[in-house]
Amino acid sequence: MEVTKWRDGLVKAANLSGWDCNVNRTELEIVEEIAMDVLQKLNRVDVSDLDHQITKYEQLAELQNQYFQTIPNLENCQNHQATVKRINELKMERSIRLLRLTPDMLSHMGNSRTNSNDIFSNIFN
Repeated sequence: MEVTKWRDGLVKAANLSGWDCNVNRTELEIVEEIAMDVLQKLNRVDVSDLDHQITKYEQLAELQNQYFQTIPNLENCQNHQATVKRINELKMERSIRLLRLTPDMLSHMGNSRTNSNDIFSNIFN
């Protein structure tokens, strides 16, 4: 009985189709496609693109802040504030993605992604 279950399982595993790597794609593209497929099957969300953008904007904000401390003027302050605003928007976008909130679910809260502050205050308040 046990041997039969193992044999049937191995036959099923052997008959599973794999990934076609002979297509004209780079290894990076194939690995990314496999990773996204696995994430989807595991019901996970990929936010690495947003994490990368957030890191870059945070570095920019730090440099802008240092520059503003050296040469304080309104333009430098406004640039820094705009960068901080963008960081917050990206963080909210990341949270929305992690919560798996679809545009349909958010449609009654606002029509644009620029209303992220309103969306989150409505969700969490």
